[in-house]
Amino acid sequence: MKLINILFFVSFLFATNCFTKSKLCEASESTPIAVRDSSGKILRTGTDYYIQPIYPDEARGFELASINNHHKPCPLGIVQEDYYPGTPLYFSSANSKKGIIRLSTDLNIDYNLSYTVCTESTEAIWTVGPYDRRAQSYFLILGGVKGNPGRETIRNWFKIEEFGDNYKITYCPSVCKDCKIMCKDVGVIEYNGQKRLGLSDFPVEVKFVK
Repeated sequence: MKLINILFFVSFLFATNCFTKSKLCEASESTPIAVRDSSGKILRTGTDYYIQPIYPDEARGFELASINNHHKPCPLGIVQEDYYPGTPLYFSSANSKKGIIRLSTDLNIDYNLSYTVCTESTEAIWTVGPYDRRAQSYFLILGGVKGNPGRETIRNWFKIEEFGDNYKITYCPSVCKDCKIMCKDVGVIEYNGQKRLGLSDFPVEVKFVK
């Protein structure tokens, strides 16, 4: 009987403590898990990383390339390169705390470039391009703007989710509550001799290398 009373008392104290610190308890339960790079360190905003596919072995990273069929340099798309680590990029969050990148949070993905042939802006941000009728796909291109979460920037926000033992990138923004969103994974789509990143039902499993 004494043991039951002791257990009840301990449970009561724990519940009371959690109630008095309800915001802290709620925050600890609702805070998404931090994303980690290939060395196990937490991903941080404003830090350069390479996004690299896990498979196949010869696929090394993602690079910018002209994807226009009319021999024009713009817009630039994101393509998978073999035997090359790709171009480094960094993440910025719509609601980042302490500069930590977390699962299931809205992110801008920005190539850290001082200049591209398509823009003189230092921002080279991923965005979902217009629907390509020939390919029957939405491809990722450069042309987004950083920040300002809402309806007008809805195509510029991506998320990182767990996938297998690693991660995947998804397009399912939550920066506009009234917008109708077509949630899709980011995958590799082969088209016109290129392996382009686009919205797909088949995600590419990736890691983040600093």
